[in-house]
Amino acid sequence: MASIKELKQTIDKLEKENSRLQDENASLWFLLDELEKSDIGNEQYRENFERVFTNLRKNAMMMHQKVEEA
Repeated sequence: MASIKELKQTIDKLEKENSRLQDENASLWFLLDELEKSDIGNEQYRENFERVFTNLRKNAMMMHQKVEEA
């Protein structure tokens, strides 16, 4: 069984990783918004981007942002 010190270290490590992933997520959403705003001249690519944007938005709506007790 893990000691309290080890558990606290694990919590700290996981909180840092969570923070890093949240920053990365925010950066990727910003990039996605910029791509969406850009003028895509080739119709084939425009359709692909629009399909990807739609799928990402659907997936994002299905994800829970915070974990809480039931």
